[in-house]
Amino acid sequence: MNPVLRRSTLALLASSLLLTIGRGATLPFMTIYLNRQYGLGVDLIGYALTSALTIGVIFSLGFGILADKFDKKRYMLLAIIAFACGFIAFACGFIAIPMVHNVVLVVLLFALINCAYSVFSTVLKAWFADNLTATTKTRIFSLNYTVLNIGWTVGPPLGTLLVMQSINLPFWLAAICSAFPLVFIQVWVTRSVAASEGKNAAIWSPSVLLRDKALLWFTLSAFLASFVGGAFASCISQYVMVVADSGFAEKVVAVVLPVNAVIVVSLQYAVGRRLTAVNIRPMMTTGTVFFIAGLIGFIFSGDNLFFWGLSAAVFTIGEIIYAPGEYMLIDNIAPAGMKASYFSAQSLGWLGAAVNPLASGVILTTLPAWSLFVVLIIAIVFAWALMLKGMRITPTQQAITC
Repeated sequence: MNPVLRRSTLALLASSLLLTIGRGATLPFMTIYLNRQYGLGVDLIGYALTSALTIGVIFSLGFGILADKFDKKRYMLLAIIAFACGFIAFACGFIAIPMVHNVVLVVLLFALINCAYSVFSTVLKAWFADNLTATTKTRIFSLNYTVLNIGWTVGPPLGTLLVMQSINLPFWLAAICSAFPLVFIQVWVTRSVAASEGKNAAIWSPSVLLRDKALLWFTLSAFLASFVGGAFASCISQYVMVVADSGFAEKVVAVVLPVNAVIVVSLQYAVGRRLTAVNIRPMMTTGTVFFIAGLIGFIFSGDNLFFWGLSAAVFTIGEIIYAPGEYMLIDNIAPAGMKASYFSAQSLGWLGAAVNPLASGVILTTLPAWSLFVVLIIAIVFAWALMLKGMRITPTQQAITC
């Protein structure tokens, strides 16, 4: 990697870390904020946050697709500005939240923040796909996933320390965190050629996304995989609260989350860099086996915290294989000039994580508690099967040849 490209990559990874720290410092406390400021009950808070997250994902799809028409560096800068925008144009979003006294405006503002973060993440992947070699981009994406987990490990504790002083302080921290990436990207990131300017770029046409069968199967697979792994901590806490009590649930989460973070941070890059187009099928199969083994372990962990931690470690190995693998699958089928569009479509898969808490609650209240993990096992098997189906799609069966 040449020095200019290395500086750009490091600047983007640092930006990804800072934005994630800001998001991690605020998202866990939105429930507390809405309760204290507006007196909302748990059910209304759930509706508010789900609405904001869903709106953010849907709008990020459209804006992410449009990113292929513009310079990705400029687009990332605009996304970060939007990330920091609030009640009026160019007002800082996280700064404005404490100043807004209308719950609807807060929800819309939170949707804007989530949309901007999703767009940045999507365009970041597209920038890596456009500028890095095939062997390098998988390693860098694994490194970015590690960085994201570091951000989610650091952000919530920082938010906890700040919220003890004032409910508004985590939002000020996020505003500060969003300022540095503007400088990093503007100064050190090289311009990425827009789709219409690329020599080998395909004709930009969003309708291609609807006709690409491989993309459809990979997105459905991502939905089921994120349903299983995207919100597993909250899923486990819901389960333990049913079979035990909230006190033991806190202990389990206190074990599971650090184990997950340590495994991801220590092994993600080492595992992800070994993924290639040649071995991706057996590697994803291996990841599926680890997911299943971890879920079976959860069923039999009972009141043993050691087994909860061990099962979480096994489960997390599946996660660190799937994360770069899903990225590589999309990168392989996305034509030049439409990388951001394809990654935006794939991001719809994260709606699976949003559905998990609701589905878990329904399962736990209508079926035996252990059946929750059986449902998750079935879901990850279907995710694997859909992924294999997508891999079998030949270029001639896709909307375009890639």
